[in-house]
Order: sequence, then C-alpha cells, then structure tokens
Amino acid sequence: MVSKLDLEKNSLDLSYRRNLQLLTIILVSGLGGIFTYLGALILDFEKVVIYTFLMILIMVLIYIFYWKINDNLKNISEKIKTLI
Repeated sequence: MVSKLDLEKNSLDLSYRRNLQLLTIILVSGLGGIFTYLGALILDFEKVVIYTFLMILIMVLIYIFYWKINDNLKNISEKIKTLI
C-alpha cells in the first residue's frame, strides 16, 4: 500500500513537472516574441513605436510569469527535500 508520504511526494513531483512545462512554454513564447518583433521591424520600420511598445508589454508579462513559476519551482523543490 502507498503511504501518505509517497502520495504527497508524487503530488509534488507532478506539480514540479507542470511548472517546468509552463516555464518552457513561457520561454519559447518570449523567444518567439523577440523573433516576431525583429521580423516586424524588418518588414515595416515606420511602426517602430507601436511594435516597441507591444514588445515591452509582452516581455514584462513574460518576465512576471517567469519569476512566479521559477519561485514555485524553488518552493516545490524545497518541499520535496524536506520529505526525503
């Protein structure tokens, strides 16, 4: 039979994996945003102010999500260490 400790550790492992997947999605989205920004500047340089404003807004949001998820990963890692 599975103990309560094993169930809690498995739950934390699943949460850790989920947060890693979210972190990967956010980092790929940020990289895609940078490439889109550069492509937009190459194709239509006249709208540089609009593109730059949108890029800054998107990057700030991505940084906030990255920071929160990275903090969650650290917390989950510490909880797993205390269980072991």
